[in-house]
Amino acid sequence: MTRDPAFFIPVFVLLCALALVQVFSVDVWLADFLYGLEGGHWALRGAWLTSEVLHKDAQKFSILIGVVTLGVIIASCFSSRLRPYRRGLIATLVAALTSLLLVSLSKHQLPLACPWDMQRYGGDLAGHAIFNFYWGQDVGGCFPAGHAAGGYCLLIWFFFARHYQLPHYRLALLPGVVIGLTYDITQELRGAHFLSHDLAAILLCWTVGYLVFRLIMGDLNFTHSATR
Repeated sequence: MTRDPAFFIPVFVLLCALALVQVFSVDVWLADFLYGLEGGHWALRGAWLTSEVLHKDAQKFSILIGVVTLGVIIASCFSSRLRPYRRGLIATLVAALTSLLLVSLSKHQLPLACPWDMQRYGGDLAGHAIFNFYWGQDVGGCFPAGHAAGGYCLLIWFFFARHYQLPHYRLALLPGVVIGLTYDITQELRGAHFLSHDLAAILLCWTVGYLVFRLIMGDLNFTHSATR
């Protein structure tokens, strides 16, 4: 088991955050607040900025990042400057795709409701228990948050930058944090997700991405020191 604090500490913090969100009903409190703020309905659910730009178009942007990464991997076959980074680039892409795949499989297999599905927020499902499983009903696609995962899967670039000891490697966290937060705030404003859905997406992307990256790089059991 890894002893890397850069991996373990965020996992511990996220698990604690998920527990606190459930104990203090933060999911319901936040959804109630946003629902009331929008006038007792999800006014931003179909709005141009949140629905078209920050949801549909943003999905294309996430795909573009993957295509560009693949292009750099291909270019590394011909560039002596990029060749030393090829394995890390492959590991990063595979780790991100694995995270997204697991998020997608989970959200489509678990019959958990989105806020907009519940009667409390204008939907058809009775109750407001966040982790109530609606087996046998046409509900799903909500947990973990798939759209936010499209941003948070970019957090894996931190481990790439650290592995190769790039200058200011901690800044590699910024794209994943900024894009992930933008995506999850957008979806919460639309009534598509609770806060816990987004926390679960971060936790899954961080954990799975890290483990897959280190497995491919062949140093899964390393300590906190990074090696080239």
